[in-house]
Amino acid sequence: MTVPRRLALLSALALAGCVSTDDEPFSLDDGDAVSPAANGYVCDSYDADGKKAASAHQGRVIPLRRNNKTQYVFVDDKTSSASPFTLHKAGGNLTIVSVAHSDAPGEDFYVTEFTEGDKDFKLYAEGDDFEARAQKLARRHGVTFVHNQFSNGVSGPLDGQKAFMVDMASDLKGWRMSADCRAKP
Repeated sequence: MTVPRRLALLSALALAGCVSTDDEPFSLDDGDAVSPAANGYVCDSYDADGKKAASAHQGRVIPLRRNNKTQYVFVDDKTSSASPFTLHKAGGNLTIVSVAHSDAPGEDFYVTEFTEGDKDFKLYAEGDDFEARAQKLARRHGVTFVHNQFSNGVSGPLDGQKAFMVDMASDLKGWRMSADCRAKP
């Protein structure tokens, strides 16, 4: 399945909540392949109360091929910073975005939902009952979930971390929309 608009989400990642790990349960050499929009993306971000932010965020996605696998790099239009990532199907229109840590081993995970025939997508951050749901799923998968005001972390067996994140991303319960993205014309 080709989903060119799915990649705009990375421009809004700094504004969204994520789940982090010091491990790599989702390989950066293996993920779902998509065709990014040539002109980049525009994302409107939303605060915890659902209010739209004053400015839109923009960026480009560059696909890279290595060992017959596709990974991507998001380049922020304003800062020119680059972030490697892969996409992993969670369920329905929901996908996990796995972003490599820039300064240490590990990954950050985000959740997206694709709409309008995969032309647009929404990025989600943790909502009000996120922690309760995460703790329940962590126990089910034999991993540890730690939440504080600045981050969400998961640790434990790699298979458990991967299954935990797929379960968390397969249902939007506990998540809230943090960005609405579309391809630039």
